[in-house]
This record gives sequence, structure tokens and C-alpha cells, in this order.
Amino acid sequence: MAIWYLTDNSRLAHERRALEELQKYVDWLLGLEWDLEGKKLVVRASIAAHSHQYNIKLTYPDFFPALPPNVEPDSFDKFWSSHQYSSGALCLEWGPDNWHPDVTGAQMIESTFRLLSMENPLGTASEKDVVPSRHYQTSGQSLRSEVFRIHVALPLLQYLMAFEEKRIGYATLKYVLENKTLVFHVVKIDEFTNVSLPDSFLKKYMEERWLVYRTSATGDEVKKVSTTEGLLQLAKANDNETLTLTIADGPESITGIILIDRRGIPRFYYCLNDKLSEIAVVLDDSESKRIPDYCEGLCDKKIAIIGLGSVGSKVAESLCRIGAQTFYLIDEDLFLEGNLTRHTLDWRNIAFHKVDAIAQKLRYISPQADIQTVNINLTGQESNASVNSAVVKISNCDVIVDATANGQVFNLLAFISSSSKKPLIWAEVYAGGIGGLIARSRPEYDPSPQTMRQAYHQFKVDSPEFSHTILAPYTAESSDGQVYIASDADVSVISSHLTRLVIDTAMRAENSMFPYSMYLIGLSEGWIFSQPFDTIPIDTKHLLEEEFMIEVDDKTHTENTEFLMSLLENEDD
Repeated sequence: MAIWYLTDNSRLAHERRALEELQKYVDWLLGLEWDLEGKKLVVRASIAAHSHQYNIKLTYPDFFPALPPNVEPDSFDKFWSSHQYSSGALCLEWGPDNWHPDVTGAQMIESTFRLLSMENPLGTASEKDVVPSRHYQTSGQSLRSEVFRIHVALPLLQYLMAFEEKRIGYATLKYVLENKTLVFHVVKIDEFTNVSLPDSFLKKYMEERWLVYRTSATGDEVKKVSTTEGLLQLAKANDNETLTLTIADGPESITGIILIDRRGIPRFYYCLNDKLSEIAVVLDDSESKRIPDYCEGLCDKKIAIIGLGSVGSKVAESLCRIGAQTFYLIDEDLFLEGNLTRHTLDWRNIAFHKVDAIAQKLRYISPQADIQTVNINLTGQESNASVNSAVVKISNCDVIVDATANGQVFNLLAFISSSSKKPLIWAEVYAGGIGGLIARSRPEYDPSPQTMRQAYHQFKVDSPEFSHTILAPYTAESSDGQVYIASDADVSVISSHLTRLVIDTAMRAENSMFPYSMYLIGLSEGWIFSQPFDTIPIDTKHLLEEEFMIEVDDKTHTENTEFLMSLLENEDD
């Protein structure tokens, strides 16, 4: 990494001159000293404000002037200002949010003087002044140091704000401890149930019982409560209520308090050794619309996905995030360590069936999702009854997605699609990550899946030969021995295009945004692709022709009708 003051001599000279000019024309800058701390260039200075002396250190960052210098007390244990981060750095007029490379270190020191002069940290209370903050912090910034948090969505907040005065309730909470942070989730409060929590979440995490109470005390009075004894006194003094910190119908102890003031504002406390520690609230007011209009009806569609490998898993997850609620998932394979490179699952799912792990993940995304799974191989050695049951359920879905890249499975799904008049959508990721194929066959709008596949094979015959040797799925070897492997990014691109085709097929049968139903998508130069992101549509509209049933003579038709009628009569008996 280049060192700025060695490579940018003009800027170093500019910084030196600016500080020299500042020291010459102001009387509050008592001393100035340049220094090196490792590879970092620093300036130590003494600032006089209201008869007090403040020793500061300005440190130029590695990427100066793209980033602002850091100014802090020269002693790490000094905290002067309300505009000071926990690291000791002062929050000045310029920061990462409004920095401009023309600002100098001298201007940062001037800003430090203005802050100290106005706040007068070492002065008496009557001499201090409040300096307004220029900052707006996101909830993520403000909660960085909060280890204990509680997630509060709007339905819960509205319920608590409407809680009757002097009412006592009991809450069940679950908590998650990860990344040195403990997050609480309210499961139930009396008649209120948090329907947004997935069943798998409810079964997995530890449970606690809390007390819920609304007092007639003011918000300021509630803020002063810091012990369980103080809580009991507050309820007695304001409401003439005697609280007990045990569950009314059980032996458990209360481990937390939801205390609501007279205005309906709730505060959350954790009980520890008779002390109440207030918990930071993560207010989740996510009501804004985040799904496109044309996807709104996707929740009413039932989608079958066969193959939950690297492509199928991505398609299932993306569809669930964009509103799909009803899935029928089929895959017999296990998730193994080698799958980590391109799959949406992770180490926690090793040795589980992919279909079951994906179903659990979808339920975490959408707790209301209706997901059926079966871990069978449709064209493998399975019981006839199991395969027949799966085929019937596939035929009852609105859309069928083949993410297996298996010819036998495709043939079976093509038959199901044609006989049940349900659209079939499929994809293929080319070995080496050179690109991929997405295609669909919609009854009445496209040729049959088999006809479209034949057209694709004819296109490949008419195209230049694919010069690489396919070694394994996603892997190819060039003529000079170089091995190419499709990455997760390559698979994700094809999977995302496939997902868009599934959505369009499910929601826009008569008004598709795609003029073609088969596309070859290039991800690198080679074979038929002139450059990355080269997209080649294959026109199949001319292949669409009416399917004709095989005609039978009247005698055969009569015999078949009589045979079926006899079966129905036997069933009635």
C-alpha cells in the first residue's frame, strides 16, 4: 500500500503550510509538533479554551485525503465532549459522511477548537453550552454497543400501547444468542400471539417468562426505575397495586419486565440480581411495499421444484422472498461439504437431505409458507406408489420447475406438463461457467417441452462445436489442458434469470414480458458467445402446432367405454 505523504508531496507541503499559517494567526494554538507513529503521520497540538488547555492528537489516515483525519485527546482515557465516540475520537464538523478532500488537517484543528470553546468541557456547569449534533444515526449505528436487544414489530407495539392501565399480563419470549449479542422476541402476551415467528424458531430457542404491566406513572417516573424494589414501589405509589415477580399460575420466576407508562410507551427491562437493566428496542416498522405489482398474486400459485441443488435452491429461496407461499419440493440428495461452494445452504445443514433443509430455510423466510417435501428420485429405484403419488402432486401444481439438468427427469416432467397442461420451466448451467440456458414450455403458447428441447439440440448441431471437454458437472477442460469451473456467481446469474422466467410464466401467461421462451445467456467469451452477457434468444414460435390425438374406431371406443362403466358399477357395489 502506497504511503500518501511519500507519494503525494504536494499535498504534504499543503498540509504543512496550512498548519504553519494557522499557528501564526491564532493565539489559542499553543503548540504544534509533527511525529510518526509507525507509518502514520500525526500532529500533536495544544489548544487553549476558556483558560483550560487541551492536548490533542491528529492522525492522518492511510488513504488521506480520501478520508478525514482523526482527532482525539492525546491521552486515551480522556473524555471531554458529548460529541465523542467510545474510541475517544471527537465528532467534528467533517466526518466520513460529509468529507471533502480539500479540507485540511488545520481546518480539523480549527473545528476542534470551536467544539471545545462552545462546550467548555473543563469549565463549571454554568459556563458550559450545548453544541447541537449534525448527525443522524441509523438504528444500526446507534445499537452497535447494545448487547441486549428486543425486536418490536408494529403489531406488538400497537398491542402494548393499547394495554389497559393497571393491567397485569404475562409474556413468553424466546431469545437468540449469537455474535456476542442477545436478542429477545415476544412470542405471546395473554391473547396476543406473534404470528411472524416461524415454527422452527419456536421449537429451537430458549424460553423466558416476563411480566407486563401498565402504570399510571409518567414516562419520567418510569425512567427512574432501576431495581425490582423500585418497580414494586412505583406500582404501589401510583396505582395502589401490589406486584409479585412470579407467574400467577406456575412456579417460574419473572426474568424480565415490560413496563408501560401512562402515555402507552413501553420500556423493556431484564431482571438480574434485583436490578433492572433496560434493553435496547429494535423497532421494526417494515410496512413499505417491497414486492413488484406483478408479483402480488404469486402467493396464490403452487410451484413444484424438482432438484434442490445449486440452481434449485437459489430459485426456491428467491421465489419465497418475492412472495411465493406454496411449494412442492422434490430431491433425494444429501447436502455434503462439496456442495458449499455453490449452494444456498451452509455447514449447519451438512448430511441432511437438501429438500428438508431448504424447506426449513424457506419457513424462516416466510413463516406462513405451505411447503410439502419428498426425498425421492423420480427416475430411480423407488416404489411405484411413491413415484405415482409425487407425479400426481406435481401435476396439480401451477408451475413445474426442472432444476435437475437430468434428461430422464426432464422427459418425465415433459410428459406431466403436456398431459396436465401445466407450464414447465428448466435451466442448464454450462460446464466451465461459460453461460447457460433458460427455457419454458407453456401449453397453448409454446411448443411441447420435447419439441423445444429438439429445437435446442438442433441449434447446437448448427453452431460451432463446444471445444472444451466436460469433466464433471460445472467443470470443463480446454484443449490446452486448462480446467474451468462454474462459480457460485455463474450459477447465481442463471438461477436469477430462471426465477424471473418462473414468475413471468406464473403471473403473465397472456402478457409475457419475454418475447421468446428460450434464451442462451453468455457469461464469458467463447463457443457461440461473443462477449460476457451476450444473450441469444432461440425462436420456437414456428414450431407451435396443434396436438392431435390418435383416432380410434367406433368399436374400440365403445369397448373402452363399457369397460370403464363396469369398473364404476363395481365401485358402487
